[in-house]
Amino acid sequence: MTDLHSELADARNVLLCAPSMSGGEAEACTDLLIPSNPAGATALWVTFRSDATDCVDQWVAETDERPAEAAVVVVGESPGSRPDGVTVEHVSSPSDLTGLGITIGELLSGWETPPVVCFDSLTALLQYVDVETAYEFLHAITGQLYAADARAHFHIDPTAHDRTTVDSIASLFDAVVEFGDDGPETRKRHLLQ
Repeated sequence: MTDLHSELADARNVLLCAPSMSGGEAEACTDLLIPSNPAGATALWVTFRSDATDCVDQWVAETDERPAEAAVVVVGESPGSRPDGVTVEHVSSPSDLTGLGITIGELLSGWETPPVVCFDSLTALLQYVDVETAYEFLHAITGQLYAADARAHFHIDPTAHDRTTVDSIASLFDAVVEFGDDGPETRKRHLLQ
């Protein structure tokens, strides 16, 4: 596996295009999420597919410790178990993008350290809202993430959407990681320094 964290060091918002449940998706997610020096890190998960414990366990399995500060926003399903020392927020309706945006914004504004963020998944989000609404929401959220100096990646299953949808969403990101037959391939926009 390519060291995506290093390869995409200058990309603040990354779209991870991988078929759900593919072997490479979990590894790429971990690589993009966990910084090279995880001690003292702040982490935020926004999940439509997992519970809070699963999210934090991903970090612990790689680093043997929890992030210094952590929050999980569980969208839709019940938030499940609440790991000690982790802020867990629940947005009950997956179509409530206003509530989701406010929750993410409040968490971002409460931290001193720029967070790393995993948003899992845009495919699930697109089951509840149309592409135009999702695009507007993502435009606002990526702006909040830039303002917070965060590094984020967003999951999407390209096999669940037509190419126009994926390309439209991809236009919002600094880089795109796509899984092909030969593993992950990255595309980056020219980023101004």
